[in-house]
Order: sequence, then structure tokens, then C-alpha cells
Amino acid sequence: MKGIGGRLFARMTLIGTMVFTLMGIGVVAFAQMSPTAYAAKSTKTTCDLEAPGGTIKHVINVVFDNVHLTRDNPNVPSDLEQMPNLLNFLKNNGTVLANNHTPLIAHTADDILTGLTGVYGDRHGQPVTNSYRYFNPDG
Repeated sequence: MKGIGGRLFARMTLIGTMVFTLMGIGVVAFAQMSPTAYAAKSTKTTCDLEAPGGTIKHVINVVFDNVHLTRDNPNVPSDLEQMPNLLNFLKNNGTVLANNHTPLIAHTADDILTGLTGVYGDRHGQPVTNSYRYFNPDG
């Protein structure tokens, strides 16, 4: 019995040592990422948009509300598959962003603002809305 208990203790000690060693390596690696090193890497305030054929002159963001890129039902074409000219134009003349996440309460205006800003409605001032109103400068 003593032999088995001794081997178990040795094995547990080895496993514990390995775990603490790996944790120590992680702490050291994390400590190496100092705030000044991070700040030096992220001082750039603009985005480089480099196209294979040269620099990009214009960026146009077109948002379609409730137009599906993929099929909900495998037997029914998606919304864009039913508009082949639009789908081909988007594929051949730009980038189609297909990884869009709808806000929890998705009304048209809030959903578009969230997509453009990356900020959900509770943070950009339009939490639940389906339209915008505007006011003329003269009141």
C-alpha cells in the first residue's frame, strides 16, 4: 500500500509542478505585453484600404434591410439569388459582408445604425426605432 501511495503522491506532485510552471510561463508572457508596447503598436488613427489594383478612391456602404444572402429553406432561393443582377454586381464590384449580427431588438433604423457603428442601440441613442426624424436648422 505504501508503494502505491508514494507513486500517487509523486505523480500528483509532478502534475502540480507542471501546472504551476505553465501558469508561470503564462504570467510572464502576459507581463511582457506592457501598456507602452501596446500603445506603440496602436497609435495609428486611420485605416489603410489597399486594393490589389491600386488605392481605393471611394467606399460606398449599401445596406439592405431584411434581404437574405443565404437560403433559409434549402428548396427556396435566397432573396439575393432571386435578384441575380444585384448579386452578380455585388460579387464582381465589391465586398459582400455576410457575417452580420442582428441586434436583439432589430428594427430597421436601429439595425442599420448598429451595423454602421458597431454599437448597439442602448449605447447610440436609438434603442428601439423604425424610422428617423430630422429637424431643419431654422426650427
